[in-house]
Amino acid sequence: MKKHLIALAITSAFAASSAMADVEIGPFAMYGTLQTAVENVSVTAGPTAVLTSLTSNQNRLMDQTSKLGFKVKHELSPDLAAIAQIESRVMLGNTGTTTDDKSEIGNRNTFAGISSKSFGTVRLGRYDNAYKLSGKQQALDLYNNLNDASNDYGSKSILNRLGGRQGDIVAYESPNWGGVTVLASYNFGKDQTNSISGGSTANTASNKISNVLAQQTSLAVGYANGPFTVGYGYTTVSNVAWKLDGASAATAIYTAGGAHSLSATQFGGAFTMGPVSVGGVYETTASSLAGVATAYDRKQDVFGLTLDYRDGPLEVQLRAAQAYDVTGTGLVALTANTGATQTGVVVQYALNKFTKVIGSYTSLQNAASANYIAGSEFSLSAGSSQSTAALGLAVSF
Repeated sequence: MKKHLIALAITSAFAASSAMADVEIGPFAMYGTLQTAVENVSVTAGPTAVLTSLTSNQNRLMDQTSKLGFKVKHELSPDLAAIAQIESRVMLGNTGTTTDDKSEIGNRNTFAGISSKSFGTVRLGRYDNAYKLSGKQQALDLYNNLNDASNDYGSKSILNRLGGRQGDIVAYESPNWGGVTVLASYNFGKDQTNSISGGSTANTASNKISNVLAQQTSLAVGYANGPFTVGYGYTTVSNVAWKLDGASAATAIYTAGGAHSLSATQFGGAFTMGPVSVGGVYETTASSLAGVATAYDRKQDVFGLTLDYRDGPLEVQLRAAQAYDVTGTGLVALTANTGATQTGVVVQYALNKFTKVIGSYTSLQNAASANYIAGSEFSLSAGSSQSTAALGLAVSF
């Protein structure tokens, strides 16, 4: 009899999925998105680039961050709950590497935590740091990309390079206090080898980051009032400096006795009027290694803009991001040809609540010494540019 009741409960939960985002059974819920796209990538080689079949023009079936998640919430009191989540990447198509990556359990946001309606939520485990989340907190469609092919933020992209998902993090999220929300996170630096904020660095002789723990502290504050949202994000990484004029191939360095500094600050906001929303963010990333290597005394300013239109099942998004040339601090001069520009348009049409068709066109123009990437992890040599057309399907539950 018990087996029949369990089977009936599971069947009922799946049948009810047409009316809710998660498949729920008591305190347990399952959710996910399967999203993929056919991409056409066209590359214009830089002055020193040698194109191969993996780095030149190609058509491919590309995963767009498909995921599967399980979460649970146990009520401890009217104000307090224990929460836990396991979220994993699944693959529909390749991921831009020479071989298809394999899915791993818990490689996305996976944590245990305590949530209070009065005091906020604390998460322990693998989670996006507060700096990565600060853009979403500002309600910027700039950080709500509809597919990976149009993405312009992350460790190797133009925006938010120090934002990342980290495996040993303590994260805090406040309640909404009169329109104000606060995020904070601390990463203990366990996965620091060849890595800053989950992004890779060049594995060269000068990359000595594995000698130390590179802890990262992040803070974000956002305010929403009617159609307006504004926000601020700040992060700092200890014990390392970053050679910013290396663009996405930047090299992290640790030198005993050096005064290291690596930080980023961003301000952003958005305004919504009817079906139209406009958002923008301005960011500065700065590094220094006093008395050791002036090549690491650098900073770079970037900005991003987005225009979003929603009308029923249709959403159209225009995106633009600009990285200026890296400049020096103190006596260090500007480093020419280290900027990049990325623009794109994304169109999404919902066939129903859980099924969407998504198309996009994205263009990335790197200056001669820059090698940023434009979504979907397609690597570029210095000075190379690319355009990507993508058409795909997303099905969620």
